[in-house]
Amino acid sequence: MNALVPVGSLTAALALKDANVTDEINRSGASFGNLILTAGKAVAETQKRLNETGADTATELANALVDVIAVQEKVYTDLGNVTQTNTHVQHLPLVNFIDPVFYQWSQVRLQGVFYAGEFATDGTTTSVSGTFDTKANINLIGVSGIAKGTVNASQVKNDSNSDISYGDVRLNALLEPRSDITVPKPTQVIQGPRLAIIHGSITDIKTSNVLTARTLDIVIQYHKRDGTPIAGKAISIEAPGVAWSFTGGLVTDSNGNLQVQLRREFLDVDADTTAKDFVVSARIGILQNNSTVNF
Repeated sequence: MNALVPVGSLTAALALKDANVTDEINRSGASFGNLILTAGKAVAETQKRLNETGADTATELANALVDVIAVQEKVYTDLGNVTQTNTHVQHLPLVNFIDPVFYQWSQVRLQGVFYAGEFATDGTTTSVSGTFDTKANINLIGVSGIAKGTVNASQVKNDSNSDISYGDVRLNALLEPRSDITVPKPTQVIQGPRLAIIHGSITDIKTSNVLTARTLDIVIQYHKRDGTPIAGKAISIEAPGVAWSFTGGLVTDSNGNLQVQLRREFLDVDADTTAKDFVVSARIGILQNNSTVNF
């Protein structure tokens, strides 16, 4: 009995291990949390030191006394010209003139970018191939035979492991002076006449029941410091964006008053008749006063 028995190839594929980066991500999250906590404590401690430094600076400036001009007094004539300047010198704290600077962390930002990777393989590849030629004789004595063949076998074993993780962190911080803490300034005193702008009545002018104009009466008062009227003085008037005219004399009367009327013209029925703001300025010499009117 002759038999040809083919034996095919046997192959085992590489086994890939689970490449999991969860542990790296967890560690990076914990590290970033610790970084935020450390940065927060550092900002709080630095802000505390900055406040203490500002308070110490203000105390030192308050204890330092110097001879300075505390009040600069200017005296005006009835024409609005400076006729006299009086200087009042006092022994005052230096903090009245030099502002201590209080700093604050107005902005602190942390940004983190983390990278994590993992690669792992562990497996065996085996390949076997060959042919066998078998002959057998059967008789009364027994069984005898001859077997021959060729066998080719190969085995490859591969074991690999790779792990990588790194990160970048950016920190931006802005330190600037505080705007809500200041030192009061000395009072400035001006001695001279008073120029006041008093708003009067508003009148709508209609033609055939259609609003065509609107006027506003204004009284400008010019008095001395003690309230005595200043008569016979010409006041310069400015009212950008609206027409105006004198309704009395061109100079202040015996009561120190100068009467002016502002007038808005509405040329058609579609004109905007809503009330608007206008700035009225009165000036004599270098003495000036401004007022915003709405009509």
